[in-house]
Amino acid sequence: MPEETTAELRDPAEAKKDFKKTAFKVGLFMMLVFILRYAGLYILLAVDGAIGDSMPYTPRYIIQLSISALFLQVAPAVIGAFMFGWLGKGGTGLKAHYKVPKSNTRALGNFPAVYGTGAAVSLVTMIVLMLIERKIDFTRKLNTVSPAFEGDISSALFLFFMLVVIAPIFEEFVYRGALMDALKPYGNGFAIFTTGIMFGLAHANFQQMFYTAVIGICLGYIANVTGSIFPTTILHMMVNSISGIMVLLLSTNGVQQFILRGNTDAVPDSDMIWLAVFGIFMVSVVILAVIGFISAIMKIKQIKRYKVPKVFPELGNGRKALILVTAVPSVIAILMIIDTVFGISAGLIGG
Repeated sequence: MPEETTAELRDPAEAKKDFKKTAFKVGLFMMLVFILRYAGLYILLAVDGAIGDSMPYTPRYIIQLSISALFLQVAPAVIGAFMFGWLGKGGTGLKAHYKVPKSNTRALGNFPAVYGTGAAVSLVTMIVLMLIERKIDFTRKLNTVSPAFEGDISSALFLFFMLVVIAPIFEEFVYRGALMDALKPYGNGFAIFTTGIMFGLAHANFQQMFYTAVIGICLGYIANVTGSIFPTTILHMMVNSISGIMVLLLSTNGVQQFILRGNTDAVPDSDMIWLAVFGIFMVSVVILAVIGFISAIMKIKQIKRYKVPKVFPELGNGRKALILVTAVPSVIAILMIIDTVFGISAGLIGG
């Protein structure tokens, strides 16, 4: 998305000083995101150790998933909202940010393109991981604070609710909302790409960070064009619903037996309907991803035809990116990301 200069130039030294303050705050936010992730992991381990096997699987899983959501989505969103002026004294007010834009239907029509783009990147990531995962372990405990799902319908329903409702609401609120709003004065394109990449990094594992970053960039563009996070929240819910439906289907006995045994002979006749639904759903998802990816390519070509005003021309995007990543909190956050992805602390915890 090329930008053309329309704003009056400020003194470069003053502009740099102004951006450094914002960069420090953005870096501090990312540092806090990973501090919360560490805290969530330790609390999750402590709670799990205290509960042990004294509680049935479903309530234990719900408690664990609630703790995970609190530290991964709710707390970062609330902290970010206060840091960037969406909540608290002098807050911008939430109603304006959740207005239904006139172009809402058209915005929601981008669902196939958003999902298709993410699916394509996810496929490439999976191929790369298959090639290198034997040499490097990317699946240590710190990669995710969320407990492993083991297939119970009640716990699957709760996980579906967390994936499709809680995560999109709080993640859009902070990344396409408060955080992008804080970076917009320094360039729309810069804000969109920066928050998208930060969104991907916040997932903190190779299986998710690349496609979530791309989806974050797509949603950021839509939020910028519509001036609202209402459509992006709905789109985020729609994207996550694909995984949510998979979780629900995987909780059925028929699909579980097929996945575990690898053949239909292990599936009871009464559960064959769920296996058929699972097959139809997976084929539909593949078709959606292919059509969506083609649609995304066409839309990208259209975007190149338009230019948006550059509201912060004093510093180039490269310079701004350098200032952002070299801010002290950002450096600490980067070290935390490396530690999380490669499981250094997790290896020490596990002995």
